[in-house]
Amino acid sequence: MKPRRRLPSKTKLLFFAVIALGITVLIVPALRTPLFSVFASGAKKNTTYITDKATQGPFRVTVTERGQLDSLNNVTLTNKVKGFTTIISIVPEGTMVKAGDLVCELDSALLVDKEKQQQIQVTQAEAELKQAEENVAIQRTQNDSDNSAAELALKLARLDLNKFKEGESQRDLNVKEGAITKSREDLQRAEENFEFSKRIAKKGYKSQNDVEADRINVVKAEIDLEIAKEDLKVEKEYVQNRKLIELEADVKEKERNLERVERKGVATLAQFDAKLNASQLTYEVEKSELERMREQILVCKMVAPQNGQVVYANQGSGRRSSGEDVIEEGTEVRERQAIIQLPDFTQMKVDARIHESKISMIQQGLRVNIRVDAFPEQLYIGEVDVVSSVPISSNWMRPDLKEYKATIKIHPNGADITKLKPGLTAEIEILIESRDNVLQVPVQSVITIGDHRYIFVLNSDGTTEQREIKIGQAGDTMIEILDGVKKGDEVILNPRTHFADELIDLEEQLAIEKKKEAGVNGGDQSEAGSAPKTTPGGGDKPAGQAAEKKKPAGGGGDPAAFLKRLDKDADGKVSKEEAPERMQEIFDTLDANKDGFLDAEELKNRKPPSGGAGGPRPAGESRP
Repeated sequence: MKPRRRLPSKTKLLFFAVIALGITVLIVPALRTPLFSVFASGAKKNTTYITDKATQGPFRVTVTERGQLDSLNNVTLTNKVKGFTTIISIVPEGTMVKAGDLVCELDSALLVDKEKQQQIQVTQAEAELKQAEENVAIQRTQNDSDNSAAELALKLARLDLNKFKEGESQRDLNVKEGAITKSREDLQRAEENFEFSKRIAKKGYKSQNDVEADRINVVKAEIDLEIAKEDLKVEKEYVQNRKLIELEADVKEKERNLERVERKGVATLAQFDAKLNASQLTYEVEKSELERMREQILVCKMVAPQNGQVVYANQGSGRRSSGEDVIEEGTEVRERQAIIQLPDFTQMKVDARIHESKISMIQQGLRVNIRVDAFPEQLYIGEVDVVSSVPISSNWMRPDLKEYKATIKIHPNGADITKLKPGLTAEIEILIESRDNVLQVPVQSVITIGDHRYIFVLNSDGTTEQREIKIGQAGDTMIEILDGVKKGDEVILNPRTHFADELIDLEEQLAIEKKKEAGVNGGDQSEAGSAPKTTPGGGDKPAGQAAEKKKPAGGGGDPAAFLKRLDKDADGKVSKEEAPERMQEIFDTLDANKDGFLDAEELKNRKPPSGGAGGPRPAGESRP
């Protein structure tokens, strides 16, 4: 195949020049002819203005926006494995799956190894837990034994004390006192024997040795009596007191020992209980970790929770040029990263954004007409399902833009919803209100100045008339007229193009009236009421006459007179502060010599303010 021959550069330039010349020859004559003469019907028809008639008929208030399709029941499968893992298998994108089908499997080899190690940790923790439980049981038994032994020792000590106080003490005293009594009787008997022996010895019946022996027996009996008395004294003053003190001290020691044994048992048991609690907590933590690992192994197999079509979650994931976020086999994915979306195509919705100026009209349940760009011949019917109560984050390029998210639910109504796909662009028309026999005009014909609405009507004789009107509801293209226009009136659709001066005068007039009203409210009623109402251009004409004056077609005005009206300090030129508010917006454009002032020549060469058919909209309408 021969390569295509390219034209030289000079040949290209000549070729494009011929084409441009031909376009100029065709278009320029058409531009010289008024565009609106195409619609003229008759020689008397005024073709200077774009006009339309006020009609009376069905009136629809709608809000038209654009949005994107999405599934109403859209399930997103995300990676629930902690850290990072790898996709080892995934069903092809676009595959229709059923609930319970395996759609993606993640690498779980490392988790399986960790699960085995964790099982060992759980077994060890369980053994330590059982040992701690046995130690607690043993210590409780030991505490019972120690407490019983200490209580028994205390009980015996108290019995010994009571036994001494109530029995042994008196018994020992009685023994000592009995010994004294016996010694006293022995002494008396020895003395009697000694006296008898002395009498008998005088008679010669006993020898002197026998008498001496009886005397010795008396002395011995006296010694024995003294010893018995001393024994009783020692028993009373020393032995009894010492033993009583010993027994009482033993009772107190046994009481302290019982308390010591109880405290020691409680402390030891508390240690074992603490070890038991620690072992229990360790076991639960290790077991919970084992269960978590098993759950992690299970979630490595991702199962479809509903019927749907597999869509990889690549959109809006912040995909970088390296392609590391692309969902495919072998891709490393992070925790909570979306992997698969399963939209249910039997239930679809449209996600749209509503401007803040229209959000007050949107309510749940309103009917919506939907046209999808991919299927323009098919009309879908839906309703407003959800309207957000707070604005969504605005675009960084337009931070002042406030929009609210609205969800439109699509009804089948005989249309095939299953062919709709998420991401398709759709145009929605929300039906706010629908009435019959309503007087209405195009929204382009209505001029808004402050709280007032005005319209310019083209009369049958070619003259124009300015009227103040009252409006009702406003749609995208038509606006309801309550007063000021009647059916069949021919309204001008581009009033700002032809009546710029009149509108500036009207703005000044309304501003003056507003200041006067403010003066009346402030207490200057007499001064404000005495001032005659004059037109902004001077003269004795009452206010409003200029607005009602009929002008020939073409608009415009005398630049010198216009300059005189605006030149408040009479310096022959107009500063930006003296200019009306609307002229201030284009002041820098009109100031050709950039001296900060406008002269008569610059005002003469000025162009009407842009707007034409796109002038200010009535209240309730927003400009995108």
